[in-house]
Amino acid sequence: MLKFDIVTVATVATLVMMVLIGNAMFKSFFENPKIAYSEAPLQKNKEFSLQPGEVYRYAYIMNNTTANMTFLILDGMGCTRIRVAEERNGTDVCLDRWGVDENGSNVSFSNPNILLFKPWMLALKEGWTWNNTMYLAFNGSSEYITDNYYRVIRMENYSGRQSYIVEIKSETGAVEYDWVDDEKRVLLRVLGEGYEVVLAED
Repeated sequence: MLKFDIVTVATVATLVMMVLIGNAMFKSFFENPKIAYSEAPLQKNKEFSLQPGEVYRYAYIMNNTTANMTFLILDGMGCTRIRVAEERNGTDVCLDRWGVDENGSNVSFSNPNILLFKPWMLALKEGWTWNNTMYLAFNGSSEYITDNYYRVIRMENYSGRQSYIVEIKSETGAVEYDWVDDEKRVLLRVLGEGYEVVLAED
């Protein structure tokens, strides 16, 4: 199954290799490695609005191969849960009114396969900019990976929906464009070098 987060596929692949090699060579040193972020302040102008019963299906297109991923919106205990339907042993994320799970990050969730929504999307407006720094955290230490810069470049009607086009640039040189629905603040499309993700059904 394809894994996808806000960084590009190439960055994720490199990171996975670093973790695997590190675990194999220095297992005692790299205890429970994970991705961590240092975030600039973020002012949200909208609350999380996905509702139990909604279903979002995406097509992932990479190297002329297409895979589908379906996200189910479910009721939770004092939160709204998102589940990846194709994951047999996947982890739901439980989001509060501002769209964050127990980790409190505006960039990622405890389940990195949750693509359709990220908390930073609740801050979008014309002229919006933001940034964060990604680290590899392990054994009480952290290693710098990259800085990521976000900006709304314009608004556009995409598939009948008013959307923000967000440019995401990494210090690695990678650039990604996200189309985010103004009303629901979910992804409509992602376009990067060698890959594309589109909302196929909701």
